[in-house]
Amino acid sequence: MRDRFELATTVPIDEDCAQVGSDNYTKMARLEAEVFRDQIYRVFGEPPANTGIRIKSCPHDFGSYLDLEIAYDDDDDDSCDWTFKVEGNLPDKWDLEALEQLRAGGYTIRG
Repeated sequence: MRDRFELATTVPIDEDCAQVGSDNYTKMARLEAEVFRDQIYRVFGEPPANTGIRIKSCPHDFGSYLDLEIAYDDDDDDSCDWTFKVEGNLPDKWDLEALEQLRAGGYTIRG
């Protein structure tokens, strides 16, 4: 059966993220999410069939924010294993390729 797991982030654990309500939030948050999704795929490999990461918009009192969500098949051991390996081992920092992608997109690296 299809299930979803929210990562509750669009950036590595020890990195700052775009803040809801800031200038260009949507553009910068989408860039973060796309780049982090790509980094996750580099670190953990391509996901099994019926598994993938999507960017999700989440409504909030202060405005919508973006999140990454893994859609997976909870009847498939490979899909579950990949999903929970990602969940339990998210990268701490941007890798070099991600930093290049962010800079090319006009993103200011904080920290």
